[in-house]
Amino acid sequence: MADISALGGLNPVEPLDLENYADTKDFVALPKKGRYTVQAPGEFPQAAFGRSNAGALTAQVDPTIMGPSNEGYRIRFTKPSAKTYKRGGVTVSQVGDYLRAFGIRTKLNNEQEIADAVESTANRVYQVEVDWKAYRKRTDGSALSLEGMENFPSDGDDGYLPYVDDTQDYVLDEATGERVTDAEGNALHPRVRANLFVSRFVAQQ
Repeated sequence: MADISALGGLNPVEPLDLENYADTKDFVALPKKGRYTVQAPGEFPQAAFGRSNAGALTAQVDPTIMGPSNEGYRIRFTKPSAKTYKRGGVTVSQVGDYLRAFGIRTKLNNEQEIADAVESTANRVYQVEVDWKAYRKRTDGSALSLEGMENFPSDGDDGYLPYVDDTQDYVLDEATGERVTDAEGNALHPRVRANLFVSRFVAQQ
């Protein structure tokens, strides 16, 4: 058995419990832009409902993809708002679009009725269209904002890379604040990963 005491200056470490451990996760490819069948969460607890910055009711409805590919992928941060606006002269909202995707046809007169309708969608299956987007606040206060899978870099194989390098900003050393460079002395740019988002709830006819 190796005696590492000869190394000297051994640092204390926190105990490692390999029985209760967080293993690295398998890489999950970002689903491509397109239409998918998804399933609503199994329940909507109190925490699923909130307020937008404008004060409108919101509902966290993060769906899970059922097919035709990427089964089991969860589309996080899907939070439609009940804030109303006009579409073709008719009052609509993001939550209204969500409910129409289930074929719900009723008049909702207040926020409680809207929340009850959202809760009624638990475990139900519907369709959405999804796309990619990336966002990053830069050190100078500006931001990188990119939306649309086809606007991301090509992967050289008729597809797209699920990230973009922010060439208008630089990776900074946390200790010194200096720009970090590679072995050739070239400044490194921050890499921003794409996120999947629901671009449209598909109304059930």
